Amino acid sequence: MKQLYVAWQQPSSGEWIPVACLEQTVSGGYRLNYTQGACRASNFLPFSGLRRLDVVYESDALFPIFSNRLISKSRPEFSDNLRWLGLEKGSNDPMSILALTGGIRGTDSLELFRPPEMSKDGEYRLDFFARSLSFLPGETIALIDKLEEGANLFLMQDSQNRHDPYALTLRTENPIFLAGFCPKYYVKDLGKLLQGARSTLAVKVTCVNPDAPLNMRLRCTVSAKAPMDFSALSEEDDFKPFSELPTLLKNELTTLSALAT
Repeated sequence: MKQLYVAWQQPSSGEWIPVACLEQTVSGGYRLNYTQGACRASNFLPFSGLRRLDVVYESDALFPIFSNRLISKSRPEFSDNLRWLGLEKGSNDPMSILALTGGIRGTDSLELFRPPEMSKDGEYRLDFFARSLSFLPGETIALIDKLEEGANLFLMQDSQNRHDPYALTLRTENPIFLAGFCPKYYVKDLGKLLQGARSTLAVKVTCVNPDAPLNMRLRCTVSAKAPMDFSALSEEDDFKPFSELPTLLKNELTTLSALAT
């Protein structure tokens, strides 16, 4: 089963909060349920046609709010997008495409992202595009474009970051320069995996796309041997299903949501 989380940007703070979980079932259908992040997100309104926070929605086809975020196959840049994403030519895997592009549109404040993979033997794995390259000078972008597949990258804590005290930057090995940021959704996981002298966390360059937009320029892979008691994305309640809330609170929030719409 493939799974993606849906994050919504809160206008008042600019914080991105996980508000829903989208799954592709074994049969090929789709399922959406809201998470507890939807309760914390101030002024969040449930998606059109999916108004009740306490309902698990199912559909044979991808819900329109997400299918509308896929680039059309008829667009001339479609094949380039597949190449930048590392997908085979002619690929028709909406969940993989949304996982890497985020399904971002300029008309709203939604973004999709996939949870890290955890193998049976405790191997943590994560693929993502480096963020915030648009804030880097042109000289640094030129250096990023020259990085080779398999090159080592390193995570550095940016604890004085006023937007996110858990922020992690990416740097190169030789010569040393800043190569963007790790996506915000994973920083608490990675911060824990970095702790301790025996950390096996490794970040590698998967590929560089010099002809791609900056948000798809540098693709990275993270791998680490996780401790026995580690659970990915477990630190925050935002990722937990709405259904796990106490019944009284769940009913109250569902009523408020219905009134708001």
